[in-house]
Amino acid sequence: MTYTVNKTNSSASPNAYTVQDGVLNTQTDLSFIGKGYAGYGESIAENFLHLLENFSNSSAPSKPIEGQLWWDSTNGKLQVYNGSAFQTAGGRVPYQSDAPTNMAAGEIWIDSDTGQMYYYNGTASVLVGPPSSTGTTNGFTFDTILDSGDASQSITKLFNDGNLIAIISEDTFTPKSAISGFSSITKGITLSTAISDLKFKGTATDADALGGIAAANFLRSNVNDTTSGTLSITNDTGLNIGADSDISVTVDTTGAIISNTVQDTDITFKVNDGGVTTTVLTIDGSESRVGIGTTTPTTKLDVSGTVNATAFTGPLTGAVVGNVTGDVTGTVTGSASLNLLKTGGTLTGTLTAQTILPSADSTYNLGGSGTEWSNAFIDTITSTELKTDGMTINDNNIVASRSNDNLKLDATGTGAVEMIPAKILMANLPTSDPGVAGQLFRDGTDLKISTG
Repeated sequence: MTYTVNKTNSSASPNAYTVQDGVLNTQTDLSFIGKGYAGYGESIAENFLHLLENFSNSSAPSKPIEGQLWWDSTNGKLQVYNGSAFQTAGGRVPYQSDAPTNMAAGEIWIDSDTGQMYYYNGTASVLVGPPSSTGTTNGFTFDTILDSGDASQSITKLFNDGNLIAIISEDTFTPKSAISGFSSITKGITLSTAISDLKFKGTATDADALGGIAAANFLRSNVNDTTSGTLSITNDTGLNIGADSDISVTVDTTGAIISNTVQDTDITFKVNDGGVTTTVLTIDGSESRVGIGTTTPTTKLDVSGTVNATAFTGPLTGAVVGNVTGDVTGTVTGSASLNLLKTGGTLTGTLTAQTILPSADSTYNLGGSGTEWSNAFIDTITSTELKTDGMTINDNNIVASRSNDNLKLDATGTGAVEMIPAKILMANLPTSDPGVAGQLFRDGTDLKISTG
């Protein structure tokens, strides 16, 4: 009578095998014996033997079903059928110095020399870890430590060849237990101080300090900036200003030099005078002239305004062009001096002028007692009074200046004294003979000359 052999998994395909009477069913690697099959004992014994040896062979069973075991005698591995292929069954991971041969994809092994684990990707062994040989730590490790306040802090340590290079933390704190090279840990990445010259290499997008100095305290070269400190340029080539280095400040053996480098350009000095930008000094580059108070100097030194100086040294040569206006309120002294308002000093040479006027009427003198002019050559003298040592001419009167002096009219050579008017009045003639030869006197109605 026919019977059915069912699989454990009823949903498998196929999930059962039908065994006919008197035949041997060979749909699987084990034989199912039908009722009345001759020689059934051998088949039953072989089935048990195959199960006992797990189909040990250099090649896989030809009719495997899911879950069937096979001992791969060539590679010495127990394989299990997953429904589509045989794969190595679980067991001890190979621990040896070289990669095992005939590995299947997904298998792992441990290098006994380095203590590193590998997996086989179907082509080559791929390192799982650790990154270096046994006894050294490399890469990142994770740890939880206590800070000085007994609070737990989660950190990430970065090792290279067993050396702790850096610690990564989301908080700033001081470790409770000392860590060499890390007296404190800051938020972010903290490099070890136990390794000399440990640095970041490469380009950083930003930094808040350089050498412990805040980034905001550094001067920028590409924008306007200021400094509260002293800026020093400790070389003689100095400072260049302008897109074309138009002006330079340098030093040579003669001293400091300020110069424009562009041909025929000016140097100007400006001030903020009451909110108005005013040019106070111009150095004309095309004419080599200096202008004070003017931007267009016409001479070597052109001053537009009042000059106040404590001294002037050197000869004044050439003509003085233009008018001298205003008062001279100081004293001009020296061996060749001119003092127009006060005594002192001597003007040598000839003074050529036009009208000379005093600053006040009938107040000041031209010359003085003991300092008379030798000669005066004047076409016309207009005066209310003219005095000599011996006489005074005042209006229409001529009077002797000294008491008891005679007033003399004397012609030179053959000249004579002429009395042109129609009458001559002599109101004070003596009325008797004075006894002085030549003197006139009146005797009654007669005019007489004394004979002495």
